Amino acid sequence: MKQLIIYTDGASRGNPGKATCGFVILDGEEVVDKKSFYIGEATNNEAEYEAIIRALKNVKDFGKIEIKLFSDSELVIKQINGEYKINMEHLMKKFIEVHKLINNFGKVEFRNVKRDNKFIEIVDFMVNVELDKS
Repeated sequence: MKQLIIYTDGASRGNPGKATCGFVILDGEEVVDKKSFYIGEATNNEAEYEAIIRALKNVKDFGKIEIKLFSDSELVIKQINGEYKINMEHLMKKFIEVHKLINNFGKVEFRNVKRDNKFIEIVDFMVNVELDKS
């Protein structure tokens, strides 16, 4: 089964404030796609969820592939994995959307990584450039 590796990040200046999100998608060691988006006013956690949602939508047409998705947001990853409770309705909506998207794929793993991961640093740079433009 084909496997893609995805790194995501979201950022907000103001929390809530102007927000962006982005992702980098790898097939093995090769970067096959990377995008960043201005998403308007949102909290940092909303931006983190939105990055995951947009990344999953971006690879939805690949079919029943295996995905390993990495984020530096411990809160969002632990919520998606069912380790943390979700107390905010706006985050619950994002959580539900992520889980609906998961049904498009084979195996999907969500993992938390440190901010100093080289691909998280790339996505972080991309979303901050996007914020600077907004």
